[in-house]
Amino acid sequence: MTDAARALPAGRTASGGEQRKQKPSTLVYGAAEKVPASLAFLNALQHVAVMLPVLVFPLLVGLAGGLKPDQLRDLLSLSVVALGVGTLLQCFAGRYFGSGFLLTFVFTAAYLPGSVEAAKSGGMALVYGMTVFAGVVQLLLAQAIPRLRAFFPAEIAGLCVAEIGIILGTLGMRLMLGIDPEHAGPARLSHGTALGLGVLALMIALQVWGKGMLRMLSVFIGMIAGYLISLGTGIGAHRPLAEAASTVVFGLPVWPGKGLSFQAELIVPFVIGALACSLRALGDITISQKINDEHWVRPDMTTIRKGVAADGLGTIAAALIGSVGGNTYSSSVGIANASGVASRTVGYWVGGLLIALSLMPALVGFFMHISRPVIGAALVFTACFVLINGLQIITSRLLDARRIFVIGLSLTLSLSRDIFPEYYGTLPAMLHPFVASDLVVALLVAMILNALFRIGIKRRQSLSLTPAADTPEIVRGFFEQNGRVWGTRRDVIDRAIYGCDQAIEVIADYCELQGPIGIEAAFDEYNLDITLGYNGDMLEFPARRPTEQEIIENSDGIRQLGGYLLHRNADRVRAVRRGDRSVLEFHFSH
Repeated sequence: MTDAARALPAGRTASGGEQRKQKPSTLVYGAAEKVPASLAFLNALQHVAVMLPVLVFPLLVGLAGGLKPDQLRDLLSLSVVALGVGTLLQCFAGRYFGSGFLLTFVFTAAYLPGSVEAAKSGGMALVYGMTVFAGVVQLLLAQAIPRLRAFFPAEIAGLCVAEIGIILGTLGMRLMLGIDPEHAGPARLSHGTALGLGVLALMIALQVWGKGMLRMLSVFIGMIAGYLISLGTGIGAHRPLAEAASTVVFGLPVWPGKGLSFQAELIVPFVIGALACSLRALGDITISQKINDEHWVRPDMTTIRKGVAADGLGTIAAALIGSVGGNTYSSSVGIANASGVASRTVGYWVGGLLIALSLMPALVGFFMHISRPVIGAALVFTACFVLINGLQIITSRLLDARRIFVIGLSLTLSLSRDIFPEYYGTLPAMLHPFVASDLVVALLVAMILNALFRIGIKRRQSLSLTPAADTPEIVRGFFEQNGRVWGTRRDVIDRAIYGCDQAIEVIADYCELQGPIGIEAAFDEYNLDITLGYNGDMLEFPARRPTEQEIIENSDGIRQLGGYLLHRNADRVRAVRRGDRSVLEFHFSH
């Protein structure tokens, strides 16, 4: 038999199954591994450093609600508690909630327009009530996610991840270049830009050439260096938020006790905010799954469901504590990927540090003094890892014209939302919630196109052929064409082609074949099942490789060797008789 001793495709085990949940070589500590306390503490600090600037969101809401300076200080302290609680909920690996990954919780712009409007019309009580409502919506969406898995194939999950990377990178560049999206003007080189670029260069150098602790703490080291430079020179300083936080060295925050209120007119913006946060959490958890598993193949909807539920619970907890709604933080995933430390133990340290910091407004002020260009450098640095993970997820699938248009159009329209905001601002008011951000635009367009393009796709295809010289080309064309339509993984299609080529060769040469061979392939997102039917002798699938002597002396030796190799190639094989036909069944997990 030709190529009988060919090496099996990569990623196979001796039993024919695929390796699962193997930690990548680039990861030092996986999600479930314990980290030494000193390393966990230092890693937690670099996560906290990039989280605290988002306190600007509750500050803006508090100002819209007319809070006094001491009330604003309490709001910021309570908001830090909310960040800690939300992070602990997300990192928890529970049965009903918690992704179990190193994934932090921060305040988000998704809830900002609705929260500001609520603060102006009904005070902070209305903000808290509507935020609880949004968290409940997220809990409901979390339960629906597993049932919607057909609308979230791997390439759309990859699109979501890539879009998050683009958003992070764009935001980081704006901070580094000093561009205010609300008052757009020509970008100019400045000392702040130079500082941001220098910090970014330092982080990259530590990541590329550094080893051990230098690599694992590259973000933290870069931010500390940038902080010291900006503190000494005043470059890029952002003082108002720091001053609001640091007026008291130590003190317990006062819970506002405003109660909860509800307003039907604000349902739409908060529902859209909850949807946007759920989609972002889906993307962040997908990245976390991928960086923790060398053989990741598709989003695990159970983990995503629990992660989105934790996101909703975090938002509810934030409102009850006395702050605004939040969401998972993509930058934390990028830091975990870059540092090689993705243990949820670090997440527990982050949560604990944040709760402790809430008692020390002066320390919160220390972090608030980190300048915008330095924060921008950290965001650009982490965005690189997030973006590449998204592109890898997309390109792991074979893509036909339909899927190319789903990804291409969604990405193009989402970028247009950022490039031409004036045009989207002229759309009817009823459409504004659906174009509120690049991520919402990308995911809504992708889901609509994916549902539309599913029309007419046959999940079962067949082929009849008589073995000849061009049979391998026919088999390859059959599987690659249908693989693109189905969006299958390249490695699974390669194994299917290899198995069918070898089976047809053995059947034609050693099974007394009479007539053509029928091939039928059926696919869903989780399984590729192939059936070969023919008139001829049955092919066996021995679990033990025949010896050289058995191959030479036994007339069935070559046939047994071929069956053994096919048994190793597929995840499950079976040979049966159906009437006068022999049938081979190959199952490949997808």
